[in-house]
Amino acid sequence: MPVALNMRLTGNEEQEVTLTGTLRPFVAEEMASVRSSLEQAARSARGTLCVNLKRLKYMNNVAFLELNRFVRWVAHARPDLRIKFVLSSVIPWAIRKFQVIAELYPAVTIEVYDKALYPTQPVLEDDEFINVLRMQEKLIWNHEQDILVQHGLRPGLRVADICCGLGCFDIFIQRDFRPEYLVGVDHSRPLLRYARQVVSDYGLENIEYQYGDAAALLLADNSFDFVACRLSLQIFHQPEKILHELVRICRPGGRIYITNEMLSCMVGYPNEEVIQQGYKSFLQVSRQGGVDLDMGPKGRFLLQGAGLEDIKISQINVSNTNSDPNDLARVVELWIRVAWQFGAAAGADPSLHADVEKGLRAHMETILSDRGYAVWPIIAASGRKPFRTS
Repeated sequence: MPVALNMRLTGNEEQEVTLTGTLRPFVAEEMASVRSSLEQAARSARGTLCVNLKRLKYMNNVAFLELNRFVRWVAHARPDLRIKFVLSSVIPWAIRKFQVIAELYPAVTIEVYDKALYPTQPVLEDDEFINVLRMQEKLIWNHEQDILVQHGLRPGLRVADICCGLGCFDIFIQRDFRPEYLVGVDHSRPLLRYARQVVSDYGLENIEYQYGDAAALLLADNSFDFVACRLSLQIFHQPEKILHELVRICRPGGRIYITNEMLSCMVGYPNEEVIQQGYKSFLQVSRQGGVDLDMGPKGRFLLQGAGLEDIKISQINVSNTNSDPNDLARVVELWIRVAWQFGAAAGADPSLHADVEKGLRAHMETILSDRGYAVWPIIAASGRKPFRTS
């Protein structure tokens, strides 16, 4: 039962005990040291004691029952103390059981950590959005593969692809760069099922997929040479938490590689004013939903803020002259629906969607016109993790 237990006092009204690793005892007696530590923390705590389980990779029912007994002990010994359990959907069955504890004991609350972090996930798992992801990967890869070399990717590296989605990028990486080891991590079970099915159907080897929270990865410190997170930081409320994890799992001397869009600089001519207004409204809608589709130019700032060095910046331009215009137009068409779903999820003003649809349909006409020119800009940025520790 390799579990680590840490206690952190963060204020007079907030104390936290964190359990990490695996919590799978065969019998209750194996939980004695954990129970003892929790009870010791509860005796000295004031206000709320937070029991943080978000980094637990496995937990069985024996462990759950012992935590339940701990709650019963607190209700008797410290009736003035509140208990907050912080959970992750990495152990989905536990959420339901802890909800029952919260119903039985008014002083107990639960917080599903990654549910708050991934508010747009239901939109991203929609079948139509999956089609967008596949089309995007197809369009982007031809322009990105040379850029990846400039950002340090080469054969034989240990590579992690965080927020891997459908895993298309991993298949391209495996085919063209032959990494020593490649793992893709995503928080969407439907997308991971698709990725694993593709790997199985085509008999691909050396690609591992893991379900996990990008802000609390179950990957070891300093274990990868190249850590990628593409078109993903822009859709999270708290990208800095994910960036912290990317740095943690990267080896000193390894590189963190991120890409993000720059929708405020979408190019289209003719009808440029209508197109620009459409994307301006799209950005407004997405920001109301906690999504920043204009994060691209912030890449250098983010990587420097994370303590990285040797920052490199590149721009990927997917246009109707260097790509299949029908594919690009199809992607833009599906963005109209995605914008509507973002807006509906965020409670945005429906009138904004009229501007989005008008502008993006004008963009599609430009993309498909023999006389039109359209560009979808994406900013790629990478930084090296320093050898020194600060």
